[in-house]
Amino acid sequence: MAKLTRATERVKRALQPLAERRADRAYARKAPEGLEEWHDRGRAFAESWAAAESAPPQHDENPLREFFAGRTEGRGIWKWDHYFDLYHRHFERFRNTAVQILEIGIYSGGSLDMWHDYFGPDCRVYGVDNEPACVHYEDETTRVFIGDQADRAFWRTFRQEVPELDIVVDDGGHMPDQQATSLEELLPHLRPGGVYVVEDVHGIGNPFAAYIRGLVESLNAYDGIADYKDPERRKVSRTAGFQAWIGSIHNYPFATVIEKRRAPVGELVSPKHGTDWEPFFR
Repeated sequence: MAKLTRATERVKRALQPLAERRADRAYARKAPEGLEEWHDRGRAFAESWAAAESAPPQHDENPLREFFAGRTEGRGIWKWDHYFDLYHRHFERFRNTAVQILEIGIYSGGSLDMWHDYFGPDCRVYGVDNEPACVHYEDETTRVFIGDQADRAFWRTFRQEVPELDIVVDDGGHMPDQQATSLEELLPHLRPGGVYVVEDVHGIGNPFAAYIRGLVESLNAYDGIADYKDPERRKVSRTAGFQAWIGSIHNYPFATVIEKRRAPVGELVSPKHGTDWEPFFR
């Protein structure tokens, strides 16, 4: 009987990876239920927080904010103050390099000056606007394109003229179709390691915010298998195309930042290291 029991246990252990693999795949395919309830639960938790007392903002040193504070005359800049923090967080590694940045929405041209000051003399700045008068802001290191950001044909022409980009800042028309179309046309065009920023995603129930939630779902896609015999590949999930190229999606008040990987990955791996493990979970 003891031999039979030990043999049975060996069979169970051998079958466990297959069972877990099937469970993982079932989990990946399962159509989730009650998503609206979870959404409402999250909203309710967020709205339960008491309003904060107004106080002077606390800022770390930020050359973009310093440039803005010093712009008391000349070409105008209009930004939400907290944007300077997300810019510096995601853009700092590009400073003093030959970075190529596009800003959609030129308005009065001041932010074009700000990018030149922040990134240094080797940067190349591009601007897009639907106002023909904005060609006034073009110079030796700044190129201006006039067009409709919701027009895919315009972006096809733009990509031919600008074959390489590292950063896009969408401060254009702020309408969901404009934002989504520009992202779909330009995010794949960014060089590896590039950063895409969409500004002014205002309001609860914003359609573009719902679009971003769809991207986040794709980023969380799971096609996993488990292997008990290989601790370096204890769990592995093959990546889909979007997941292979996109490293992260960040949501800020009124803004979204998407970062591309510096190289695509074909799988996400969860190694398991150590020697002492509790018996209640493998």
